[in-house]
Parts: sequence; C-alpha cells; structure tokens
Amino acid sequence: MLPPMSMLETSGLRLEPWQRELNHAVAVINARFEQSQKTDTTPNTLWWGGAYSEMLPLCADNLRGKVIIADQDPRRLRISTGLVDNASGVRLLALADLSRDAKAVESMLQGAVMRDIDAYLALEERLRYSIERAPAVADGWANSIIMDFVLNRIDTIDEAKLLAEAFRCLSATGSVLCTLLVSDEALPARHNVKSAPAGAALRIPSEAAIIAAFEQAGFHGISLHWSATAGEAIDRIGDIEVRMVSIQAYKGKQGPCWELGQAVMYRGPWLEVRDDDGHLYRRGERVAVCAKTFDLMMRAPYQGAFLGLRSVNEPPLAQAAPFDCNTPSLRDPKVTKGLVSFDGAQTEACCSAENGCC
Repeated sequence: MLPPMSMLETSGLRLEPWQRELNHAVAVINARFEQSQKTDTTPNTLWWGGAYSEMLPLCADNLRGKVIIADQDPRRLRISTGLVDNASGVRLLALADLSRDAKAVESMLQGAVMRDIDAYLALEERLRYSIERAPAVADGWANSIIMDFVLNRIDTIDEAKLLAEAFRCLSATGSVLCTLLVSDEALPARHNVKSAPAGAALRIPSEAAIIAAFEQAGFHGISLHWSATAGEAIDRIGDIEVRMVSIQAYKGKQGPCWELGQAVMYRGPWLEVRDDDGHLYRRGERVAVCAKTFDLMMRAPYQGAFLGLRSVNEPPLAQAAPFDCNTPSLRDPKVTKGLVSFDGAQTEACCSAENGCC
C-alpha cells in the first residue's frame, strides 16, 4: 500500500499543468544556485529573457553575486531588474545576440551626423569595433546562464546564433539552464500554448532537434530535467504533444589533450556509457584519458560516476606530451602505480615489483 500523499504533493496535482511544470523548473534553477554558491566565490549569473515567465520572481531570493538580466523588450527589462537587488539590465538589439547593447548604440547615434553613405559606413564600422572591443556581455563572464523560454521566442534561423552566444558568454566550467517548451514531433509553425504568458505565438522545437542543437554548439554533459508529472502534456496541437523541460548543458570539453598517465573507471550501473567526445567507458575498466577529460570526469555533471586514478609519475602540465584521444585504450595499472613509465612521465618508473615501494 502506498503512503498517503503530502499536502504539498496533492496541492501540486491540483495546479494547472503549466504552473506545475514551471514550479519544477524553478526548483531545478534554485538547486543550481545553491550549488554555485558552494563552488563559486562570486558567482556571475546571466538571466536571459527578463521576466518572461514567473520564474524570476520565484528565484530572485537565491540570486547572489553579480547578476545581468538581458532582454529585447524594455518594459520587461524594467520589471525584471526591479525584482533582483543589484541586478543590471542589458537591452538587446536582438534577443539572440548578447553582444549588442541598445544603449551603447543609442549613444553613438546621438552624436552621429549621416548625410551620405560614407558617414553611414563609418558609423557601422564604429559600431562593429565597439562590439568587438566591449560586447554587452563579455566573453566567459557567466558562471550560470538561465534561459527563460528564449529559445521559444526566437525564429529557427536564430537558434544557432543564440546557442553560440550562450557558449561565448559562459565561463570554461559554467553551465546553462534552459527552460523551454518542446514537442514530441516537429511543428513547422509558431503556436499559442495553453496558459503560456501573453504575447506572440511561440516556436516549439522538437525534443530531438533541440538536443542536437546544443551538441552542435559545443556543449557537453547535456541533461534533461523532467518533472515527475512530465508524462502528461501541458498542451496538444493536433496529435502533437507539448511539454516543458529544463535542459542543463556544460562548457569545457574544447582544448588540447595532454598525457599525464591518468585513468578513470566508470562505477556503473550501466554496462557502458559514452561521452560527448565519443569516448567509451565500460563498467569497471581503467580507461586511459587525457588531462582535460580527467578533469571533466571529476566535476559536474559526471562527479561521482567515475573513480579518478592519477599516476605517481604525473609530470607538470607544461611538460606533458600530447595524448591521442582518437585511439581508445585501457590504462595498465602499472602506469598509475609508477611501475611502468609513459610518454612524458616526470621520471622513469620510480618503483619496481621487486622493491615493493608502491
């Protein structure tokens, strides 16, 4: 016999599907903020999409450190910056572009005199230089980026640009949390969704298409945070079901591969798993990895899924030899124990089977 449901659970079931799923998204975001406060001394948070939904007021008390709120709509931007202490607002010229600040453009326009095409081209060049020198949101500034349904508010043609901008503005160890509506099958046109905030009809990408878009943008560790009740669609458009999901994705898998004699062992429970670089990890096997992959496997979102095994002969990174990540191999335990050397090892094998020092 199942235990009786709590008052909170039963009241949650009585909510409209939109509000119920939004509450789950808020819980996911607040959990991310709590984690960020533990790992980041001064977290920088970009809230992208202003107060489009009710998520921002429900998360405002957990926002710490520096906060930038970005949106194209000036009214929504004024409301949202008033909800968060010490938040600064950036009015975007285009919702998918975090480099162009409307205020900066306005200041240039006020002093510009355009009587011919040459003056226009000169202004355009000044704007381009200004954006390159000081984009509205700087490269690598954000530890966390929260997307408040922005992927539903842009056209398909702008999707790759938006995700590239998120990647640019995210720190090397940061993550994006994107709350959006997805469909189980492709929807070719924009649609109004039951209980969604008032405004223009929304673009609703399919579940498969949006994950592929995050992968193509260079993110890794992509996770879909569904609520316990996500099996129930929040709306139906013909035979197509619409659901709300929060997608979390990380930056940091790009860069050179160096040999430090390291290995990782997948703990299970699956027989095998594969990462976003195509590396295969079978349960219980010591897989040879480069320094970059080793570091990734030791932190979120993989933290706890792998046992990290370092070599006692690990050289300084500046002296490490290149590692071939395209040729899968297992790591001999003698390498991590220092009984067998490897390319670029700090010293020759410091131990032997005979002396028993390891």
